[in-house]
This record gives sequence, C-alpha cells and structure tokens, in this order.
Amino acid sequence: MDFIKYRYYFYFLSLILVLFGGLSFYFFNPNLGIDLIGGQILEVKTKANVPSIINNLKLKAVYYQTQDGYLIKSQENLNLLWQEIQKQDNQSQRIRFESISSSLSSELRQKAMLMIILVLLAIGLYVAFAFYQLKNQFSPFLLGFIVVITLFHDVMATTGFYVLLSKFFNFDLDIKFITALLIVAGFSVHDTIVVFDRLRENILKTGKKTIEVFNLSIQQTLRRSIFTSLTAVLAILPLSILIPDLRAFLLSIQIGILIGTYSSICLATPLLYEN
Repeated sequence: MDFIKYRYYFYFLSLILVLFGGLSFYFFNPNLGIDLIGGQILEVKTKANVPSIINNLKLKAVYYQTQDGYLIKSQENLNLLWQEIQKQDNQSQRIRFESISSSLSSELRQKAMLMIILVLLAIGLYVAFAFYQLKNQFSPFLLGFIVVITLFHDVMATTGFYVLLSKFFNFDLDIKFITALLIVAGFSVHDTIVVFDRLRENILKTGKKTIEVFNLSIQQTLRRSIFTSLTAVLAILPLSILIPDLRAFLLSIQIGILIGTYSSICLATPLLYEN
C-alpha cells in the first residue's frame, strides 16, 4: 500500500479523531472521578431504597446498583444519606467510604495536566536527540515536534473513545485514566521510533528522501508494528474482562495502543515526508 500517496485521507481521519476527542466532553458529559473534582464515594450493602432516599434528600449524586447494594458518588456530604439508609435497613453495611477535598482534587488536576505536558515535551526532545544524525535531511526539532503532534493526536483520540464508552458503561474519568494516557504515549512513541529508525537507515543508505524510501520504511516495519500492538492488546484483554475494577483503565490502554499504531504509520511518517 502506498501510505504516502493516501496521506491526505489519513490527515482528514486524524483531524476527525482529534475533534471527536475534544468535543466528546460536550456531547457525552462524562462522570469525573472524585480525585479530580472532589467529593465522596459511599458503597453500601443494603436492601433500602437508595434512589428514593437520594431523591427525598435532594442530593446531587450519581449512583450505580451493585450485586448487593449501591455505589454512590457525590460532591456533597454523604453522611446524612448513610444515616437514612440505616433507618430503612438497620442491617446495612458500609463497604467503602472515600472523601477527597476540592483543594486536593484541584491540585491533582493541575499536576496531572502538567505531567502530561512535560512528558510530551520530554519525548519530543528525546526524539530530536536520538535522530540527530538526520540533521542534514531534517531539523531535529522538527522530528521532535512531529512526535509531539502525533502523541497529542493519540491522547485526544483515546480520550474521545474512552468518554464515549463511559457513557454506556458508567466509567469515571479519573486519575487512573491520566495514568493510562501516559502509558499510551510511551507505547506510541516506541512504535514511531521504530519506523523513524528504519527510515533513518534507508535515508543514510540511499542518500535520498523520496516517496519510495518513506513507503519502503513503513512497509518494512508494518508487520512488526501490527503484531506487537495486537500482542499487547490481546495480553491485556483477559485482565480487562476478569478484573472489573481495572476494566476502564485497561480498556483505555488497549484503545490507545491501537490508535498509537495507526498514528505511527499513517500520521507521523507522512507528516515527516511533507518536510
């Protein structure tokens, strides 16, 4: 396949994915974890009518029915809710209770965003240094910039699909998802470096940076990239099925790995060809 020839189709698809990721918050309004917005989590084993109690107390809360009770999340104090649950069912058991202040959650949000920005910049600088041998063909900082753009694409696209899934499966967008994005960035840049490394060898060998050299470099690494990504996704898949508490975290990594493989082949290398 002539990947460079069809690069404009890939650019259009990537633009759609980035826009989808950015607009997903507006369209799907995901539930943010209390570690990012502050609040309390209460999990109870009870036969009480928890939805009715929440409605009577006029609490702004999100609740999910579990096997033996309910999981309730709210930015308001849930102690009164627990007291009312005990009144209806004195056999109720409090399985889990967590509370995070708004100031701590605000600090976590800021540090998470700063961490993502610093990681992207550090990866860009690393790529610029690693491929310094190509300074006569490409600016090292251009290589780093393309990698940062590609990783930004991966982060936004992964976020979009995760937010979409959260609408149907009640996933929270929390600090674990931020961790997943950093893992995705690491995996994606690894895949991009493999393609760029083969491109470097072919350019240094032929002394040319033609469309044929770019396509050859992609084709020589295509099989490896696809098989490596599928191996990682299939290895994680059983865990995402068997461990419900980590399902959202692991699914976001799987989605990110697939998107990162696409961007390494169909976005990063074609963008480099443009220059």
